[in-house]
This record gives sequence, C-alpha cells and structure tokens, in this order.
Amino acid sequence: MDYRSTQGDLSTILKSPTAILQGLSPDGGLYVPLHFPQPTYNLATLISLPYQQLAATILNWFFDRGL
Repeated sequence: MDYRSTQGDLSTILKSPTAILQGLSPDGGLYVPLHFPQPTYNLATLISLPYQQLAATILNWFFDRGL
C-alpha cells in the first residue's frame, strides 16, 4: 500500500514498510494511505476472532505483507 505525507505533495509516495520505519515525514506531516482499503468481511466472523487475529486481519488491510 502506498502512503503520503499530510503536509507534502503527491510526488513523495512511500510503501508501507518505509513509512513505518520513517515514522514522521521530514516535512512534519503524518503518513496516510493514498487510498483507504474497502475490505469485504463477515462481521459475525470478524467479531468472534481472538484479539491478536483481529488485529492482524485489520493491519493486513493497511500494510504490505512480508514485513
């Protein structure tokens, strides 16, 4: 997933691992996704997951796999 700074221009795009490791943008902005995921899920199944599995599921929507 691609991320950009809330303060920068669209020319500086980072992949999720780089945005995580960098933390704050050099211009002082926060990194946000270019496009927010639109996952499809079964709510009954999702709320029945253990916390760790629920967190991993949600994080996978926002971050590239293989971190």
